[in-house]
Amino acid sequence: MSFIVFGPGISDHLTLNQALSPSAMPSQPQAVVPTNSTRRVQDTDEDHSGHDARREQLHGELADGAAPRTPAIGAYESVRHAQRELGPVQFAEQIMTSPVLSLMPDAPISEFRALITRRKIGLVPLIDAQKKLVGIVTKGDLTRQRVRFTDLAPRPVSTIGTPNVLTATTNTNIRELARVLLARDIRGLPIVNDIGDVVGVVTRGDILRALVNYAPLELWL
Repeated sequence: MSFIVFGPGISDHLTLNQALSPSAMPSQPQAVVPTNSTRRVQDTDEDHSGHDARREQLHGELADGAAPRTPAIGAYESVRHAQRELGPVQFAEQIMTSPVLSLMPDAPISEFRALITRRKIGLVPLIDAQKKLVGIVTKGDLTRQRVRFTDLAPRPVSTIGTPNVLTATTNTNIRELARVLLARDIRGLPIVNDIGDVVGVVTRGDILRALVNYAPLELWL
């Protein structure tokens, strides 16, 4: 199976036809049950030493307007802008952005807004303290709210996100992935490994860059 829906207590495999159908899963944002926060921006590396210091540094930089510099963000930038070797690409793992910038479900909406603004990204997975994917929030979720941002800012980001998240596995064919993004009119999908951990994100921009820079045109015929 190439597509999986994750959510609180949910791990359902979908066929390609199901993934192409928006009715195969809830499409309206619902509240995600918040968990106790252990950190705001979820690093994907296994070494948690110095975690508190990094969190304080991140919050300080967001407060004074400077771009946050954590190990995960530094790695994200280097991977995003690195030149990959030219050659055929077929699978999600070859074009995904990794590691992933993520938030805890109870992080404030103001932190989500600051993150997508600083890093110029459009979607952020919500990952709990057990590293389980429990939701996703997008820039569109924020702009759809018909109240003042000052009223939204203190609320948990999970209150505007979507709890049931469609994901793709690392070996998902890029053409199938592109079809799902178009059929559902969504910005991108989290990419998960064999045990369900989020290891990357593929957006429409990633697919376009792969088509222009790395993939032979025959791939798309």
